[in-house]
Amino acid sequence: MRDGDGKRQPVASPQSGAPDSGPIKPQPILVTRVLDVGPPLVPRQNAPAAKPPSPPEPRSAASALDAIPPIAPPPRSRPEAPDVMTTEIVEGESLWDSVEALIEDVDAGFGAIVEAEGNGPRTVRENPASPARSPSGGLSNARELFLQLATAHVRHVRDFMIDVKAGQATAEWLSLCEPAMQSVRKMAEQLELRELVAALDGYLTALKAAAEHSGLVVDDESRSYLIASYEPLVALLPAAFALDAVKSKREGIIVRSLLFQIPSVGKVTIDKLFSSGLSTLDALFTARPEEIAHTTGIEQDIAEKISERFARYKKELQSTSLDEERSGEHARLTELTNLLERHQRTFEQAEKNEDGAKKRSARKAREAVFLEIKVLLARLGEVERVASIDKMAFAQKVVELRKFSAG
Repeated sequence: MRDGDGKRQPVASPQSGAPDSGPIKPQPILVTRVLDVGPPLVPRQNAPAAKPPSPPEPRSAASALDAIPPIAPPPRSRPEAPDVMTTEIVEGESLWDSVEALIEDVDAGFGAIVEAEGNGPRTVRENPASPARSPSGGLSNARELFLQLATAHVRHVRDFMIDVKAGQATAEWLSLCEPAMQSVRKMAEQLELRELVAALDGYLTALKAAAEHSGLVVDDESRSYLIASYEPLVALLPAAFALDAVKSKREGIIVRSLLFQIPSVGKVTIDKLFSSGLSTLDALFTARPEEIAHTTGIEQDIAEKISERFARYKKELQSTSLDEERSGEHARLTELTNLLERHQRTFEQAEKNEDGAKKRSARKAREAVFLEIKVLLARLGEVERVASIDKMAFAQKVVELRKFSAG
């Protein structure tokens, strides 16, 4: 051992037991607390430091629309044919059996879900992690339910706006559209979707103005106002309000069916019209016979027949009475189905009797009736049904149309 000056000092010899300078007294150790140092340290491999999770961005009530999942166009109240393409929205008893039942359940079911989702007074649930459900058996997510309800409510509004854009809307539509939009506004207000509520208010104002200024048909000024006020709704909620895809399919069926009803008009003539831009109802409603002939190269007499047929169709639309169930159009569909069945029986009998002339006449008659049926189905929004029935034999067409009318 060395002293403070660095000199060696004598120590006790273990053999002799004689210390050089006396025994060394151990110093007492005082234990004040027990330290838990944990398990022994294990060397770690060098690894990149994990980045801390970024905090969630705050969401405003106005941005709540972003959380709404996209949903396909609404299911039809009438049953679809077995082989028709299905949409993303599945019909079933879990979503109520009809739009009328949806409307009745809005106050109780939707209000309960809004409260459970946190937009109203909070309620304590036994299992907070489980999704909230309304007493009426609605969907578990308030915004998903809102979009389902909105899409079903505005089905008449979409049909109306398709007619508005085509310049063929009657004022009777206005009384069907306003209650539906009021219901959607009430739900949007409960979810605090302020931007959507403001857009709905703008469209409701346009509907009221159109009702005050229009006669039998929606006038041009009201038409422009309605289109302008509808555009924000499409931008905010395209799944419920978008028209382009639906309008294109419906108009395609209607325009082609009307053209094929005209004598001397076939595929070549239709191709000339479409290539010249005369492929929509709006264009064909306004085009004069001389304009059609000059633009397409079609003969003047055929151009006149085309103009006359679309003018007559426009008058037919304006004279059709409307109600919530579209009962007038469904009644007309039943009449046409009966007529189609009679022509089919005539055809079958002529075929059995080997009467060629009567057979040809019955064939033309049933084809003409079916073209009218296609127009009517397209007007009712049954685009997929038209595509399905169009591929069937005429006897099967009658069967499927009977099922649809009975449904």
